[in-house]
Amino acid sequence: MKNFFLPLLFLFIFGCNQQKSGAQSEAKQSSAQAKYTQNVSLLIAVEKNQGDHAPNFTWYDETGKQVSFAEVTKGKPVVLNFWATWCGPCRKEMPDLVALNEEYKTKGAVVIGISADRDDDAVKVVSDFTKEFKVTYPIIIDDGRMEEAFGGLRGYPTTFYINKEGTIVKKLIGLQSKETFTTELNALL
Repeated sequence: MKNFFLPLLFLFIFGCNQQKSGAQSEAKQSSAQAKYTQNVSLLIAVEKNQGDHAPNFTWYDETGKQVSFAEVTKGKPVVLNFWATWCGPCRKEMPDLVALNEEYKTKGAVVIGISADRDDDAVKVVSDFTKEFKVTYPIIIDDGRMEEAFGGLRGYPTTFYINKEGTIVKKLIGLQSKETFTTELNALL
């Protein structure tokens, strides 16, 4: 019995391994698929990483306008969370990220989610998920370019903490508690 629960415990503590699902074809980003639904958007472009600075990237906001990470986060601390709807630990930490966003947006902090869902219907799947979990911060669906720009990931969830100058100051892999999110974000304020 112990041999059965030990691997489950390991997965829960250290997060999900990377899972690629669905075709990553250009057709997925055709005009037939929505660019933006609720707070969920497709990634438009991403720049190469500039040393220890977070790569700049663009997506569509609720008005259909293209916005960039540099614009939205200028002078603000950022929690950037890579996650997926199929990842158990990601699902477990989502309510804490929602609470963190609500608590810290008045203090000028920004929470952004980067979804690793890559099925043809990713916008719908992720949008349904954000409704279920009442996610209010922006979620950008990655097509692999964001993950590459951030140096690749060993698993999900992976959270980057970015200071007011845009420098990546910490990367944590696996499930994080609300206390950890709060401690790390307070250090950036």
